[in-house]
Amino acid sequence: MFIKGRKEQAMRKVFYHDSFIDQVSIAEDEIKRNYALAGRTFKVNYINLPDILTTKKVIELMQENISLDSIYTSLWEGETPSRSIDWFDKESDFIHDQLFNEELEKGALLGPFKTEANNYLIMEVLSWTDQPLITDHDRQTRWNDVDERLTEKIATKNYMDYVEQLMSGKKMELSKAVYSSYASLAESYYLKDEEEKKKALNKAIWDDVEQKELDNIDRHPEINPSDILFTYDNKEWTIKEFNDLLRSHPLVFRKRKMNKQEFSSQLKLAMADVLRDMEITKICYYKDLDNDWRVLSDRDQWHDAYASKRYIEKRFRNEGGSQQELLEFFNTVIDSLQEVHSKKIKINMDAFENIDLTSTDMVVKHQGLPYPIVVPSFPIITTDDRLDYGSKLE
Repeated sequence: MFIKGRKEQAMRKVFYHDSFIDQVSIAEDEIKRNYALAGRTFKVNYINLPDILTTKKVIELMQENISLDSIYTSLWEGETPSRSIDWFDKESDFIHDQLFNEELEKGALLGPFKTEANNYLIMEVLSWTDQPLITDHDRQTRWNDVDERLTEKIATKNYMDYVEQLMSGKKMELSKAVYSSYASLAESYYLKDEEEKKKALNKAIWDDVEQKELDNIDRHPEINPSDILFTYDNKEWTIKEFNDLLRSHPLVFRKRKMNKQEFSSQLKLAMADVLRDMEITKICYYKDLDNDWRVLSDRDQWHDAYASKRYIEKRFRNEGGSQQELLEFFNTVIDSLQEVHSKKIKINMDAFENIDLTSTDMVVKHQGLPYPIVVPSFPIITTDDRLDYGSKLE
């Protein structure tokens, strides 16, 4: 189910790239217009307000030349929140369009902007700096970055319009009592403290902790796995059926930090997003993307990592083998593989010698996806550092 989930996530990414990213072409004049502001970084003060009535009162005070800083300190303790925003930050379109405007002046007040949490955001422009570029290489890099960012912005909008049309008319109706019990049990797992979350994250390159927890929910005395959790598109979904779906598509919450009072409503949204991705995945299968070479390549690397990890655990960890015994075993395996495949390997030695490695471990994550880690961690399976195989690529 893990490999299936990885494959289907890759399918959706390929679908997005081919059907939306590749279909966008940005005019040169548009790139030029944005290029002029792409090196600018703003420093802003901001204030989050709970409702529109409070927001209107704050705006009235600001129109009477009372500063945002004075308003904030009269409502709360401490300094007014501030942050820096540059052109490449992924702010919402309405914030980005107002901020990166050639007619904007220092001291300008922007907003109110309604946030996803149904708060209202007001910003005050304190200052900005422009980063000049000197070399042709830097200028070309910024040009390409602006082109890429504009492309992504338009593609994302087109994609969201497509998804809205795809999901139009579909309805998810929760079974109130069953959902209440389900949400209460799910809350105890998902709202762990920060230390527990770190331990779970460090435990493995993929998250099978969630799968174990779902099993616990299925077996909990307050839960009957055959109870109807919700009805979607005229089909009844039991707790077991939905949990089975989550084994290949873990829940993704739109809010990364939430309190217990918010959990139930955020869980509903996360469940709806799983169903949305299920519908997109159906389109991907229809387009035969499960046989696309990019999808197969991504699936295979995760399958190999999974198989390797399980083999090592079985061969050594469960039998009490040490790390040194593991490396001694694999050194001979690696040597034999190099000997078998040496004639097929060509190495660009000039490029190889120019590689500048660091000793810093890095994990690349794609936030907001069911499986956020981009590639498996690279295992240490040999102490052999000699390049004694292959031939030089001419």
